[in-house]
Amino acid sequence: MPTTDVAEQALGQPMLAAEGVSKVFVGLVALDNVSLQLREGEILGIIGPNGAGKTTLFNVITGLLSATAGQIRFCGALITELAAHSIARMGIARTFQNIRLFHEMTVLENVLVGLHTRATGGFIQAILRLPATRREEARLRREAYDYLDTVNLVDKAEALAGELTTGQQRLLEIARALAAQPRMILLDEPAAGLNTKETETLAEFIQHLPGELSTTVGLIEHDMRLVMDVSNRVIVIDRGRKIAEGSPAQVQRDPQVIAAYLGEDFVRNERRLTSKREGDRA
Repeated sequence: MPTTDVAEQALGQPMLAAEGVSKVFVGLVALDNVSLQLREGEILGIIGPNGAGKTTLFNVITGLLSATAGQIRFCGALITELAAHSIARMGIARTFQNIRLFHEMTVLENVLVGLHTRATGGFIQAILRLPATRREEARLRREAYDYLDTVNLVDKAEALAGELTTGQQRLLEIARALAAQPRMILLDEPAAGLNTKETETLAEFIQHLPGELSTTVGLIEHDMRLVMDVSNRVIVIDRGRKIAEGSPAQVQRDPQVIAAYLGEDFVRNERRLTSKREGDRA
């Protein structure tokens, strides 16, 4: 688990900094003065009960919703008032709790959509089918296959996205987001609908994102085993407010987090697993 002091020291400077972010809908405070930092090379887990404001936080960061108060900076630049497409171009990609794919397009075509922002050819070149355009199309297809390979979907490349299982669709959405080569990716419940084996594969994949693809990760997830295994730090949100922050081990011991979300059963099970691991190493 990447939670040792050495791992913490190896993390870079804050890439994303949110200060005092609030979001108020009519009659509802969805986010209440939330501050957080996401450092370069980090995997930050974000947990909390349903309706706590986690997805709203991602929506505000990525420009899908405007903040009622507070500021957000990405790589030092103020992004609080920017449109979603501008924030995406700066290097923040995301997946969604509700899967958003082009179901009537093939799996490969969905990834090519993610690659389009990196295409250099213009409209005229595409119409004329110039040699340079054909070479670029071939390059983009090769890259699309590479991203499908990272999520074990190469054999589904020509299938329609709508024909995939829910778990496979979530993996495809991650591949499409990564195809834009973001500096940061925000994953909203990526393990929802995945079976145990798929979740284990996903966890290993997420752990390698900072090192292999130089992608910093923000992770919303209800699978606590996944969050605790892959995260450098964890923050806990409840009723729109951040109630705890620290390493996975620290968060699991926080009485307020146990009461609001984890529950005593999870904590007892974690203690049993920890004792078993220590016994296996002895």
